[in-house]
Amino acid sequence: MRLTPTDFPTVSDNELRDLWRRHQDADVRRLILEVHRARAVIRQAHADALDAQLAMWNKRDGDLKAQLQAVIDAMLAEKIRLGAMGGSLPKG
Repeated sequence: MRLTPTDFPTVSDNELRDLWRRHQDADVRRLILEVHRARAVIRQAHADALDAQLAMWNKRDGDLKAQLQAVIDAMLAEKIRLGAMGGSLPKG
C-alpha cells in the first residue's frame, strides 16, 4: 500500500511515547519531537482562531485583529523555522 501525506494511519501520542522509549537514534527522536511540536502549534493556532471567532461574534474588533495576528505570526514563525520561506533556513 502506497501512503500519501493525506492517506496514512494517525500516530497517537501513546505511540509517539512508545517510539521515544524504543528508539535512541537522534534522527528518529528529532522526528518525534517535530511531530510533538507541530501538534502543539496546531493546538495553539486553533485556540487563537476560536478566540478570534468569539471576538468576531461579540463585535470586539480589537480582540479579533489581535487573535488573527497571533495565528498569522505563529504560522509564519513555523514556516521560517522549517525553512519554508524561500527554501532556506534563517541565519541565526
